[in-house]
Amino acid sequence: MKAFLRATALMALCLAPSLSAQSLEEETSAFKDLTSKKAWHANVEETERGHLIGNPDADEQLIMFVSYACKGCHDFAFRGDPELDIALLAPGLLNLEIRQRFNHPVDLPLSLLAQCGEPAKFKVNHAMLMRAQARWKERWDSASAFNRDGWSRSTLPARRSLVAALDFDDMMARRRGYSRMDLGTCLSDRRAAAKLAADSMADAEEFGLPNSPESFTKPYFALNGELLEGVHSWDALYELLSGRFKPEPASE
Repeated sequence: MKAFLRATALMALCLAPSLSAQSLEEETSAFKDLTSKKAWHANVEETERGHLIGNPDADEQLIMFVSYACKGCHDFAFRGDPELDIALLAPGLLNLEIRQRFNHPVDLPLSLLAQCGEPAKFKVNHAMLMRAQARWKERWDSASAFNRDGWSRSTLPARRSLVAALDFDDMMARRRGYSRMDLGTCLSDRRAAAKLAADSMADAEEFGLPNSPESFTKPYFALNGELLEGVHSWDALYELLSGRFKPEPASE
């Protein structure tokens, strides 16, 4: 078991060089036994309003509400995603559903790119686009106001122009194997775009998600259908989850 914990910790470190202090490399991890017959973290299914990663029948269900321009969501992708994968998703203890929020002009185009193709592709697409935030923000900030205004329009040409100008089309083609035709088809899917927007509004109403500018700088979480108040980071989520998934005390 100790060897397994060290191996999983090494994997986490490879995926995310700067994890939180609560690391799985510690043999006193607060989470339960990590062993599992099936690696559930590779399982991805499309849901009514998002994409579910992990065991669909897990006892605990976590929803994460994110946007691609959200700084706190970007931070969570490096710190929380790898540890959730190893400790809770892989053994099937918990599943994670990712749902989109929309505030910045990049959010809708990137959401369309993330779900482009089969649902199984979503997890890696999403992680790649989220982790690229610093790169595209630099290009966005250095662009002229005229260009930013053009990219912000709710039209297909605007989406195509934004994706090309911020280098997302090249990224998806080079690193994920999409053709330009594939990407154009996904970006032009009006039904998918309308559904993403409608689902985001439905989530905001159902869970009472705020719409202030500050609220879009951090992720929100719901556990088993209940919004987690004050939980917007891996550190805060770890504290809550570690209490729920503590190993059972050894019987005498």
